[in-house]
Amino acid sequence: MIYQFKVTLKDVGIPVWRRIQIESESTFEELHYVLMASFDWLGYHLHEFEIRKTSGERSSNIRIGLPEGGSFDAKDSLLFHMNSPLAQSIDFGFPRFLHEKEEQLSAWFKMEKDRALYTYDFGDNWDHDIVLEKILEPEPHTLYPLCIKAKNDTPPEDSRMEMLDDEIDLKNPDWKVIVEDINDTFRTAHWKKDFLDRDHFI
Repeated sequence: MIYQFKVTLKDVGIPVWRRIQIESESTFEELHYVLMASFDWLGYHLHEFEIRKTSGERSSNIRIGLPEGGSFDAKDSLLFHMNSPLAQSIDFGFPRFLHEKEEQLSAWFKMEKDRALYTYDFGDNWDHDIVLEKILEPEPHTLYPLCIKAKNDTPPEDSRMEMLDDEIDLKNPDWKVIVEDINDTFRTAHWKKDFLDRDHFI
């Protein structure tokens, strides 16, 4: 099956969103790369998913990201201390991360309007609201992932302060060009490798 998501970048002053289609059996890691390409992020920062609604029921404390014990923990002070011998996360009831390479979208997005929050860059905190709009049959001869509509530009990396000071104009009426650029990325051979090559920055 094909999932159609509307992904909205929150708290940037004007509507910024992408409507994307992706195979339901894709992993959250694959969705992460799709979001990187769709919102023109470079992948230099950490990220996580938080499931907010699954099977039509509100959810909390279900977080999906890089595995515990990896580079993610070393860079995040809270998670580092949670995993130290004197303060295990289970002792304080903190949620553990599910591994984004192993979790499939279909395990959590069951019904239309199920949703998640995707956070990229824990300094600037670019939050993206992910809503499952439709569950579709795949179209013949269509390559996925696919962006079908978009609204306005994404802020540059590391620009939260400039956004707060109203120094960045995100208005872009030509949504078709945005969509074309995103889909050109998806059709480029080994497009995910550009993000994988940045792992050493994290």
